[in-house]
Amino acid sequence: MVALALCLSGLVLAAAFVGITVQANALAREITGLHADITAAQAQGDALRQVISNQHTDDYVVQKARDFGYIGANESLYAVQRNEQGSAGSAASVKAGPSRLERWIAFFFGPR
Repeated sequence: MVALALCLSGLVLAAAFVGITVQANALAREITGLHADITAAQAQGDALRQVISNQHTDDYVVQKARDFGYIGANESLYAVQRNEQGSAGSAASVKAGPSRLERWIAFFFGPR
């Protein structure tokens, strides 16, 4: 009878130990996952800090202003207009060919 009681108590203790070990392993996996998340968040934060430091430079601000059409002091803006009418010399040297519509029709339906 005593042996049976000892055997049952050993099984109960072993089951408790297994449960505790399973919980400890689950917590260890969760901790490892959280450490990976922290590392990824720190890398993303470092990348964003690098972008911010780049955007605080004078060259970046000047380039963005130029992208929006602003010009600096002592600068001039030139606009070049291109139209269908060329100069007399260049118009004489260009041979008149088929129109754009005629070229498209020839491309899709063959020459007529």
